[in-house]
Amino acid sequence: MNNVKRIRNILPLALLATIMLLAAACGGGGGGKGGDKPVTPDVVVSLAFKSPTVEAAKGSQFVTISATGSWTLSSSANWLKPSTTGGSGSTTISVTYEENTSSSPRTANLTLNCSGKSVTATLTQKGKEEIPVSTNPGWLELPAIQAGAGHKFVSHNFSNKNLRSFSYDWNSNDLVANWVAYPLNKSLIGSGNRTDAWGLDPKLTSAEQPILASGYKGGYDRGHQLPSADRLTYAENVKTFYYTNMTPQMNSFNGQIWATAESMVRGWSTSCDTLYVITGCIVKGSGKKAYDNNGRAVTVPVAYYKAVLRYMKGSTLGYSGYMGLAMYFEHKAYSHSNINNTMTNIVMSIDALEAKIGLDLFPNLEKVAGKSVSDKVEAEDPTKVSYWW
Repeated sequence: MNNVKRIRNILPLALLATIMLLAAACGGGGGGKGGDKPVTPDVVVSLAFKSPTVEAAKGSQFVTISATGSWTLSSSANWLKPSTTGGSGSTTISVTYEENTSSSPRTANLTLNCSGKSVTATLTQKGKEEIPVSTNPGWLELPAIQAGAGHKFVSHNFSNKNLRSFSYDWNSNDLVANWVAYPLNKSLIGSGNRTDAWGLDPKLTSAEQPILASGYKGGYDRGHQLPSADRLTYAENVKTFYYTNMTPQMNSFNGQIWATAESMVRGWSTSCDTLYVITGCIVKGSGKKAYDNNGRAVTVPVAYYKAVLRYMKGSTLGYSGYMGLAMYFEHKAYSHSNINNTMTNIVMSIDALEAKIGLDLFPNLEKVAGKSVSDKVEAEDPTKVSYWW
């Protein structure tokens, strides 16, 4: 009997507690119309680069965006470009950045705006590094050697002697050599025939260089930077057909004005002790691609150049036996109706070419011949020197 009374007393209390819980769950407390107003969640806005510091070479990376609504994105610099400038909700996008050709680092900001809030993330790009001339091997044909992404210094010797044949600056981003440098004279040219022995450069892995056994896809020639005819002995001619010595060239350029320039340089080398040669290409600003045999993109240069430093011991020409000349070619077809006039219109002083391409071409000349001689050689206008013509 006592247990029955206890149960009767407990039931009303339990029922009351249940009713109170249900009322709270339904938001009905407070006696007003509709109860408490719903709480508006805070707006979430954040922005982060995967890596806030990058190398001087051009590249791309991911950016993480967190946002609770529609957003817009803007960049503070033309060299930093997001893949999109607007969207909704949290996502990941990509950004691209151009090469920093200055030795000084630079920064740019991305700003994200969402529901009245904004956040900014900063990207720092390192400046282009140059190995000091003191660490340069000292060879007269070498320009200033650059370091960092997109630059790898490679040198090849002659096969049967401890004598340098050619060196180059490999650009792994564009799959071309930025420049190829080599000494040239009758002895170094040698004798023999063209081998057409297309092949991989053993100084690089196959993944680091294009595969060009069947040429470029896209209608371009395999254009030499070190000409085949400048190394005629068999073992050395084979090396001129390394894929690393090739760039995609228009046939109307490669077989015409470029071949003419190569022949002129070779001719000059036969009337001096040594002609130091730098041949290079310009890829910055190019929007064109050729493709190797595996479908990898190779940048088509927008321009090419040659710079030569002539040395003849005891010569009365030039300064202390040294003379210099430079050429700059847009990558296009040139008229051959008057080739001599065409050539004289594209030659310039070494100083002028250095200013045009942003590279110190013969930094070791000053160490060998002194600053006064170096300055005069690099400043001389070759169009006014009859020797070259």
